[in-house]
Amino acid sequence: MKATIDDLKLFLRIVELGSLRQVAVEQMTEPSTISRRLTALESRLNTKLIERSKVHSFPTDIGKSYYQRLRVLLEQMDILEEEVSGNTNTPTGLLRVSCPVDFGSAYIAPWLHDLQYIHPGLQIELLLNDQYVNLVENGIDVAIRIGRLNDSSMRARHLGDMQMAIVASKTYFEKHSMPTTPEALEEHYFVLYNWLRTPTLLHLSNGSISKQIRMNSRFAINNVGAILNVVSQGAGLHFAPRWMLQHNCEKYDLVEVLPDWEKNVYPVHALYITSEIGFLPAKTRAFIDLLVENMRKVPK
Repeated sequence: MKATIDDLKLFLRIVELGSLRQVAVEQMTEPSTISRRLTALESRLNTKLIERSKVHSFPTDIGKSYYQRLRVLLEQMDILEEEVSGNTNTPTGLLRVSCPVDFGSAYIAPWLHDLQYIHPGLQIELLLNDQYVNLVENGIDVAIRIGRLNDSSMRARHLGDMQMAIVASKTYFEKHSMPTTPEALEEHYFVLYNWLRTPTLLHLSNGSISKQIRMNSRFAINNVGAILNVVSQGAGLHFAPRWMLQHNCEKYDLVEVLPDWEKNVYPVHALYITSEIGFLPAKTRAFIDLLVENMRKVPK
């Protein structure tokens, strides 16, 4: 007996959630039922697709390959159904979005809520992660990336530029002098977000004057909340997005350094996957359009 579309979609969700138990919760059934359906699929294919454990499940090498090709095929089927039914302009189905934790919490989550309110046929899954994730392997429709893009193979939409500032806590300046020139910054240590570790050059300009300063660092963290905690305790300077300061300056007792000097900006992109024929699902188009509009409201 051939596998049903539901069984194939079930396999995709097991890979994406990494847990048979989580899939069972999502589908409001027993884990044993999910396990039986997966076993039946593996028996039909005569190969092991998923390595199981009590906590996590992950695809075998063959399972990864099957997942990647199967996801493309099922997306093509969804596209065909949309075209035939005339729903190509109506956002429906599951939209999976990946985004850095703090930016996602402050902005992307409420924006997605707005999108779902407008299009109630959408299901939303927001994955907050400060590490870059593979869109294909993780079944991501749209990933928000801050900074220079390294993967030129992905489709990307430039959403805007993130304005930056240099800050430190008042506690820090009780023990250290406030930098009054760009050169004075090199006498201090920065607590850096880890994706800024290379390169660590800071470009500043004031009118016709431009300076290039190295950000010396002994401490790098991959989470903005953790950075703010140590910076508030006097660990050093931090090169931070201005939107973050709007939310956290008072809470963490931060002050801005060299506010009259313009600093590097970091581009913000939406990465996404299209079909082989370049078709972009309505749910993805709608979300990206909303991102372009709402990014204009992020504090500069």
